[in-house]
Amino acid sequence: MEIKGYLRHLKSISGLSLQLAKSNFKLRNEGSFFGIFWYLLEPLSLFLIIVGLRAMLGGGGIEHYPLYLLLGLIMFNFFSGTTSRATSLIISNANFIKSMKINHESLIVSQVVEGIFSHFFEILLFVFFMVYFKVQIIWILFYFIILFFLSLFVLGMSFILSTIGAYVNDLNNVWRVITRLLFFITPLFYVLSEDSAIYTINLFNPMYYFILITRELVIYHVVPSIKLIGIVMGMSLIVFLVGVYIFEKFKYKFAEVV
Repeated sequence: MEIKGYLRHLKSISGLSLQLAKSNFKLRNEGSFFGIFWYLLEPLSLFLIIVGLRAMLGGGGIEHYPLYLLLGLIMFNFFSGTTSRATSLIISNANFIKSMKINHESLIVSQVVEGIFSHFFEILLFVFFMVYFKVQIIWILFYFIILFFLSLFVLGMSFILSTIGAYVNDLNNVWRVITRLLFFITPLFYVLSEDSAIYTINLFNPMYYFILITRELVIYHVVPSIKLIGIVMGMSLIVFLVGVYIFEKFKYKFAEVV
């Protein structure tokens, strides 16, 4: 009976999460002239600026650099955008949480699903550039496997951040500073040298591994090492389980603190 009850609980969460994600996605784009293209504005503008500067300064040495750069930007954009919204998710839904008895997990899951919806259009943009630079697009299929584990990682982080955000009002500002620092630490637009201090820092940076394994597969068609695959899968599962544990432990107090 416990297993059946748990499965019903998961089904309820997934159903409500999908409906909320669809509704929020439509609301965010309703009345917007450019609609979904706004999701592409930030990564595309950064992409054009960095590529332009690199061309003017005469930088080189990275094969398929535009793809190298764009893939890193859209993956980081998915991570930073989704987790940043999670920091204030409980507080922004305070009336909803107090007045209705719902699965609080659905609010977090729906936010990540909505982020995946938006990320899908970034993937299409990347595929367009793959075609333009004559890179075999069949390799993009491997990204959806990586995206599954990246989504688990982002979901776990969202559980953690939304829980902390229910108690700390300024978490959104703090997390914005952290993700901005992480943006420059993560090798999005440069290559790391293994004898540098920043390489050592990135050994503790989960996004470094996600972006590294994706670039190797999708752009350069190199099968990653078993060690790298294990790190990515292990980090995703650990962060997800820790996030679920923390959220489940504190969710019953949300109505009291928001």
